[in-house]
Amino acid sequence: MTYAEALARLLALRGGEHAGMRPGLERIETLLQALGNPECRYTLAQVGGTNGKGSVAAMLSSMLRADGRRVGLYTSPHLVSFRERIRVDGEAISEDDVADGFDAIATLVARVDATMFEATTALALDHFAREAVDIAVLEVGLGGRLDATTVGAPAVTAVTRVDLDHQEVLGATLAAIAAEKAAIIRSGVAIASAQAPEAAQVLCARAEAVGVPLLMEGRELSVRVHARDRSEQLIDCAGPGWRLEGLRLPLLGLYQPSNALVALAAARALGVPDSAAREGLARARWPGRFEILRARDRTVVLDGAHNPAGAQALAASLAEWFGDTPVTLVFGALRDKDAPGMLVALAPRAQRIILTASSSPRAATPAALRAVLPAATAAELADSAADALALAAREPRTPILCIAGSLSLLGDVLRIATGDKPCPVEKAADSIDLLI
Repeated sequence: MTYAEALARLLALRGGEHAGMRPGLERIETLLQALGNPECRYTLAQVGGTNGKGSVAAMLSSMLRADGRRVGLYTSPHLVSFRERIRVDGEAISEDDVADGFDAIATLVARVDATMFEATTALALDHFAREAVDIAVLEVGLGGRLDATTVGAPAVTAVTRVDLDHQEVLGATLAAIAAEKAAIIRSGVAIASAQAPEAAQVLCARAEAVGVPLLMEGRELSVRVHARDRSEQLIDCAGPGWRLEGLRLPLLGLYQPSNALVALAAARALGVPDSAAREGLARARWPGRFEILRARDRTVVLDGAHNPAGAQALAASLAEWFGDTPVTLVFGALRDKDAPGMLVALAPRAQRIILTASSSPRAATPAALRAVLPAATAAELADSAADALALAAREPRTPILCIAGSLSLLGDVLRIATGDKPCPVEKAADSIDLLI
């Protein structure tokens, strides 16, 4: 089986790359049992929440690597290449390992009717065992209680801020969504970002019920930003009996200090010394999350904000970093996302708006996005990311180009610039080669 064949068969599974997930643990447990329960051969760290869980996973992985651990990192979705989802010590899984790994489980995957996400999770966990990792950092795909990453007994679980998203699957209220996400708290130590009161109550109740210590921002944990520029933020973090000052954080979103605090507290719970935590945080990267890049004579901001809370955080970060500098917004969203809620936050910040569709089959059409904007708001329509970039290159050009609304749109843009090479999670380039 070739990599192309394996990838095509994976993406054709129930759930597919763009059609959501099917909650339930029976299928992943069957797959892992057939593989000899690889998740039992290394330490587990699981990261859930609504926004920021990928950033926390990436920062935690970087700190563990700085401590000399061999680290598996499993995240989703990918931006450019499927291989980005499964990394060992920062390196994406090889094409041959994807092909061989899926070939080994393909028959069982078909027999149990596993989803694409479940098959990929099993492939990742087996790959980590074959690569003899010391620890695997797993980002929850959807929710937590019935997510395929909720396996084994993690040494640490982390929950980023809980917001409204995927209500059709997780529940209509913040408390209901928090209950799904809090279910990953089941062993070890739990760490949580600051939460809305109704979500905090649910997380605290879950931790108490299962007897897991919970450290929460705003209670036992705190973070303070004391300097920032366009290369990094300098933060101070503190917890019970410890304090680290002047930490360098290269992730620039205003929401990232909170994520860094959670990652740092999780790293400390896993025994990472302060020196390694400091070093790992300083070299962490998570592409497409308020990522500021240079492109010829303008600045490009890539942000995968795909719900109202993420869009509000992006708008605040744009205002903090660029003030009133004119912005062109290239925006595309998936049909099942709250595009009106996102545009309410982002449209007032943009001097020029270009609405487009990513290559995802779930992408909302530019016309549908236009229909949710107020009639008095001017907007241009583009059929694809490439067309949107071509429009953005024409007058009236602005000094800032912000591309946001879905990770699939960012993936299209990065693919235009770099081809199908996996995005790095360390030592990032600070420019992008786009014809804009």
